Amino acid sequence: QMEGESNILQDGTLIDLCGATLLWRSAEGLAKSPSKRDLEREIDEINAGRPQCPVGLNTLVIPRKVTPNESQQQPYVYLNCGHVQGHHDWGQDKDSGDRKCPICLELGPVVKVCMGLEPAFYVDSGPPTYAFNPCGHMATEKTVKYWASVAIPHGTNDFYAVCPFCASPLSGNPGYIKLIFQDNVD
Repeated sequence: QMEGESNILQDGTLIDLCGATLLWRSAEGLAKSPSKRDLEREIDEINAGRPQCPVGLNTLVIPRKVTPNESQQQPYVYLNCGHVQGHHDWGQDKDSGDRKCPICLELGPVVKVCMGLEPAFYVDSGPPTYAFNPCGHMATEKTVKYWASVAIPHGTNDFYAVCPFCASPLSGNPGYIKLIFQDNVD
């Protein structure tokens, strides 16, 4: 028996079942999390701000569901600087596939931005102003910082932080990026 330890589950307890990691949430913890409708309302609010692509000069729309087809309105984030733009071929490095951000000229990878729509993974409510690196799932600041600090078991000898929405291992330090939209430009 370990002194100071108990087998009583607390909100946010991770349970490793032979490689499958489960998240246990209490009723109190879930009460602090947003509902699915709250998350959809946050998407609507961002879209109502009419974020613009500074290159294509078109309005970007964050989709409620991820679709495989390319859209001129689909937002993308530069993972080194956080600027959100539409899909375009400007500044693409042919060798690495990285792109140069037209706003700050930072070279780096680009990924689609999509909303993480599983309410149980949120630790608070609020606007989704950050995205996980490298997958682009949006969430609140407190949520991305929490998940970037949680080490999930990988095999029997390793632990690393992952995006809770897609289980992609987080890249870089700190594993997330603040999103910078060009919005409210009416």
